[in-house]
Amino acid sequence: MDQLTARQKEIYGFIVTQIEKSGIPPTVREIAKRFDVFPKAIQDHISALERKGVLRRAKDTARGLLLGARRLTEVQARLPILGRVSAGIPLEAIAEVEDYLAVDEAIAKRANFVLRVKGDSMSPELADGDMVLVQNTAVAEDRAIVVAAVDDDEATVKRLRRVGREIFLEPINPAYPLIRGRHISVIGKVTSLIRTYF
Repeated sequence: MDQLTARQKEIYGFIVTQIEKSGIPPTVREIAKRFDVFPKAIQDHISALERKGVLRRAKDTARGLLLGARRLTEVQARLPILGRVSAGIPLEAIAEVEDYLAVDEAIAKRANFVLRVKGDSMSPELADGDMVLVQNTAVAEDRAIVVAAVDDDEATVKRLRRVGREIFLEPINPAYPLIRGRHISVIGKVTSLIRTYF
């Protein structure tokens, strides 16, 4: 982080915080509103953060700010990659460790493991091949993006929705149906996203 200017550190910190809170990055307009500047100024800072390797920008999406793989501090966390989780039709629950991912602690905060996204039901926020950092928890707030078990033996990543006592899972892509009327239990909450390609 020493190579970033003070304002770049503030903007980067805001982006990381928003991803940690909601699982998705803020838009350029939201960042501009937060810092009370014009969007063009934010675009310039984002371009600088891209050049320094701490951010990436996906094409054709308003929420296309992605955390880069470059180390930002001397302290890193090593998180297990537990395979793939479906962003489409639920898959069998994932348990085996495939590999480990070293990520900056600022990004890894509260996360316990990593999953690779398979499918496009959460597009454009989560794309096929993305890596999501997940906090191991059985509790998540309404509208959080979660990894959930369906009928105790399938795992999927969706937005958690609560209506009264009913819990159901909502895709972002309107081409996919809600998952409701089945036994749903939260395995974890998505805290960050790393896009490995565009």
